[in-house]
Order: sequence, then C-alpha cells, then structure tokens
Amino acid sequence: MRKIMILLFVLSATLSFSQEKSNQKIEPIGDLYEVTIYYDDGSIMQHGFMTKDKKLHASWESYYQNGNRKCVAIYDNGKKVGTWYYWFMDKKTKVVYKDNKIVEVEEMSIE
Repeated sequence: MRKIMILLFVLSATLSFSQEKSNQKIEPIGDLYEVTIYYDDGSIMQHGFMTKDKKLHASWESYYQNGNRKCVAIYDNGKKVGTWYYWFMDKKTKVVYKDNKIVEVEEMSIE
C-alpha cells in the first residue's frame, strides 16, 4: 500500500509539473532568461526576465486574462526597484520602490 501511495504522489507531482511547463516558455537571452507564462487559453499571463540563479530582473509585466495590463514592474536581481504601475478596474496605482521598499504611492483614476 505504501508503494502505491508513493507512486501516486510521484505521478501527480510529475503531471502537475509537466502541466505547469506547458504553460510557460523560457528562452536564454544573453545572461538572462526571457520568461513568458500563459493562461490555459493561450493568452499571456506574465512576461519578463530572470537571472540564471532564478531572480526576477529588469522588466516584468502581468496581464489579466482578457489581455488588459495588470502590472508593469522592474526588478534588480530579485529586488523591487523603480516605478511600478498597477491597474485594477477604474484605478491606476503608481508605486515607487527603492531596494525592495515602497517610497511613494499615487492612485489615479482611469478615464
């Protein structure tokens, strides 16, 4: 019985890992990897860059399933930096980060 449970665990982990892999594309670009993650319908969920040691780096964008932007972000070796923008319903929020810390927040209405 224990062997069956272990086999089922390994099989489910393998299936979920392979399913996750089919929804993403990772391509080497110089010293970075370009990463694109897709929703099940094929639309882009996230797109950005990652270092070889798997830290988010440079630009990173997230999208709602309908294709509208959700977030535009900037990372420096895994740290949040620079000006980020978030969109939610009729609001756009600007957040400025420095060394992974929020230094400014401004909320705007979208017309």
